[in-house]
Amino acid sequence: MATIKDIAKYTGVSPTTVSNVIHGRDSKVSPETKEKVKKALVELDYTADMGARLLAKNGSKIIGFIIQDNEAVVEEFFDNPYHGELIQAVESNIKKAGYFMMFHRVSSFEEGAKLAEMWHLEGLIVSGTSVNDVAKWQKKVTVPVVFIDSYATNLEEPFLNVGIADKQGAYEMTTYLLNLGHKKIGFIAKGETESAWQGVDYERSKGVIRAMKQVALSPMLIPIPVTYNDNRQFVTDNLMETIKTCTVIFCASDLLAVQLVSALYKKNISVPRDISIVSFDGTPYAKYATPQITCMKQDVSKKAEAIMTLVLKGIETKNTMSESIYLKTTLVEGASVKKLT
Repeated sequence: MATIKDIAKYTGVSPTTVSNVIHGRDSKVSPETKEKVKKALVELDYTADMGARLLAKNGSKIIGFIIQDNEAVVEEFFDNPYHGELIQAVESNIKKAGYFMMFHRVSSFEEGAKLAEMWHLEGLIVSGTSVNDVAKWQKKVTVPVVFIDSYATNLEEPFLNVGIADKQGAYEMTTYLLNLGHKKIGFIAKGETESAWQGVDYERSKGVIRAMKQVALSPMLIPIPVTYNDNRQFVTDNLMETIKTCTVIFCASDLLAVQLVSALYKKNISVPRDISIVSFDGTPYAKYATPQITCMKQDVSKKAEAIMTLVLKGIETKNTMSESIYLKTTLVEGASVKKLT
């Protein structure tokens, strides 16, 4: 890539003159010289180093968005449309605020922290980190860090978090199912065992348990190993008999729900005739599935707005504030649930 020095050598003028033409400080540059420099910029395919220009003005204007995912190498991350929706919505809000977004998916805190330092970020958004790594992020990274869907508590340093009312949303969905006469409710999420569930999956499972406990019932907790990209085969090989003992399965995500419906279809098990299915998130997967899946929807647009609000507050207060925002969910009825009473 051509540099200012290359342009200066090519045109026979000083680097300062070239810089002045590039940046519009050319009132004292002759028309002939300006034209010669501009022509050289095109011929040598010059591209401005935006990073250097922005840093020279005391700020990179870059907001980092890091997804920390321990299965980053083996998982097909964008199979779940929630991630794409969130990234697009966050990028739009970052752009509206006059910043640029740097996105990376990393497998560890250490990898993410190095990227944050390398890019001279003004703010950072982190999703998917474990409870144990939250304090590490805040200690290592000096710029404001807004966490997404983190349930870490008792932190000594300022803590910014945006999430949804996962436990309440799952409680409301389970209550809805109970009112339709379902008593044999299964909850399925990714994890080697139910004790391994963390973050949103753990909170959602607790919402299901709470609702059923109020009527002296208990859900069937069904874990799916995280190593399975496509859960349909695992369901077919390992969970079919377990699922058949339930009248409804509450899936922790829409992706799990559509994969489950597909696995059941191959076994001639019809939804909702033979078993009901509900899910969480409200992505297009739930809307366009056949049948449309009843789901607990989160508003990704509002979530992205809340995230950027906290990022800007963190920058304005020089990373000295603490605030958490939890957004409500909405039950969207589809055609995947059968009324039993």
